[in-house]
Amino acid sequence: MTSNKKYPGYLLVANPNNPRDELGKSVMLIVSHTDKLSIALQVNNPVEDVNLQTIAYNIGLESYPREDLVYFGGNIAQNKIHVIHSNDWKGMSTTKLNDQISVTNDVSVLAALSRNEGPEHFRACAGYWLWDNGMLDDMLDPRDRTYPHKWEITPATVDGIFDGEGPEQWRAAVDNAAKYQVNAWF
Repeated sequence: MTSNKKYPGYLLVANPNNPRDELGKSVMLIVSHTDKLSIALQVNNPVEDVNLQTIAYNIGLESYPREDLVYFGGNIAQNKIHVIHSNDWKGMSTTKLNDQISVTNDVSVLAALSRNEGPEHFRACAGYWLWDNGMLDDMLDPRDRTYPHKWEITPATVDGIFDGEGPEQWRAAVDNAAKYQVNAWF
């Protein structure tokens, strides 16, 4: 069953009853959501032993000033960096997802950050998650029991993406998703 409602620019929040695996307690930004293909970037799981300064140096941006964290974005193309950021900066490949959040997947955002000209808020993600053939819609349907993972939805905001990390960020996202669901009832 596919849903007519699509959620690019929303956060995908792991249901508390999900299995305790790599998707458990995850918070993801939905970048693309169609009947055929959905893509999301996990935003709350920092990668150990990797930082944005090292990545910038390895691609020739030797003047990157900070050791910003890199987050595990997903299990596909983990060598590809996507930068989620506030809408106060825009590059040629930037996709605006909502009134607060954009994503850029080329070196221009790292170059701008190395010159202190980039977005105020940003989070770099290595890799992405992908669902095809309406699988994400099935996982969002509370009546569908095909998949063990279920997801909650809440609009993506600067605070929801850039404040906190790990389980604390997930708990805040679960609270926001519950409030969003309750507000949808009225």
